[in-house]
Amino acid sequence: MRSKLIIYLGIVVVEIACSYAGFREGVYVFKPLIMLSLLFWRRDYLKTHPWLWVGMWFGLGGDVFLMFGGANMFMAGLGSFLVMQVFYIVAFQKTPSSAGKQYLKVNWWKLALPFALYGLIFLTILHTPMVLSPKNQGLWIPVVAYSICLCSMGVAAAFRFKSVSSTSFNWVLVGAILFILSDSGIALNKFLSPFEASTLFVMSTYAAAQWLIVWGISKK
Repeated sequence: MRSKLIIYLGIVVVEIACSYAGFREGVYVFKPLIMLSLLFWRRDYLKTHPWLWVGMWFGLGGDVFLMFGGANMFMAGLGSFLVMQVFYIVAFQKTPSSAGKQYLKVNWWKLALPFALYGLIFLTILHTPMVLSPKNQGLWIPVVAYSICLCSMGVAAAFRFKSVSSTSFNWVLVGAILFILSDSGIALNKFLSPFEASTLFVMSTYAAAQWLIVWGISKK
């Protein structure tokens, strides 16, 4: 796996470098390669983890749509990633072990609360700049729906506690959190205040998230 990680990191670094250099053709090649490489390396997931595998394809679609500007492409990317979240949520579902059932029965709210609070605070921050901006007209409801789905994906990852190995749980949970942070960076950059390091932040957290989720789901 080490050689694959090195290749993966190389793809991510080149994509970020192309983006900052303004070399759009390079971005068009290397950004889709992030998900394509994972899909190729984990093609066995079509049989072993089909929900995750299908979700990864929608993630690839979202990456492609978001490479292009315009409200229509943003909505297409948002929709594609929303479907990805749904498939990831289903992929994270696992019949709890006896220990997992007992823990969730009493402490489920402790696992869900941080994600619910984060989503509420984040949407509160975005509400005024989004609703009052004419250029963001019609985007508020889709963004709310996506945020709920995104945080639900984080909750689904947290609910694997005590039902999978600690390695699998930790990798997938950290990956889910990084995924939430990556998409938060996209929203802040687009709707609140553009920031110079947005590409570095968004792509590095997104790439790390996908690697941890895709490889962590099968850890014993």
